[in-house]
Amino acid sequence: MCGTLGAAAHWSEGAGDRAQVGARRLVLRERLRRTELLNRALAPHRMAVDEWEETAYVLRGPTGASVLCGDLAAVFAEAQRLRGGRPLDPLDPAYLEALGG
Repeated sequence: MCGTLGAAAHWSEGAGDRAQVGARRLVLRERLRRTELLNRALAPHRMAVDEWEETAYVLRGPTGASVLCGDLAAVFAEAQRLRGGRPLDPLDPAYLEALGG
């Protein structure tokens, strides 16, 4: 967690200047939208994500275990770890069916 609080923004967090008027609101709105999309992508794996203090994501696994993730790459790495090391295959037919497509 210590590295999360002072870490530089991940490239996926956008290039907005948080010091500009209204920029912080925009950044939060984008993070909340990303969180929505993550939850849709992780739901078939019985996982969920919450935005945490505009600096990280809290990933909850199928057993209730949770982990703080600093960026999107960490979310997917930790999701794989919580699945016992089994990869999250976005092209798996069962996964695509669970997504409704």
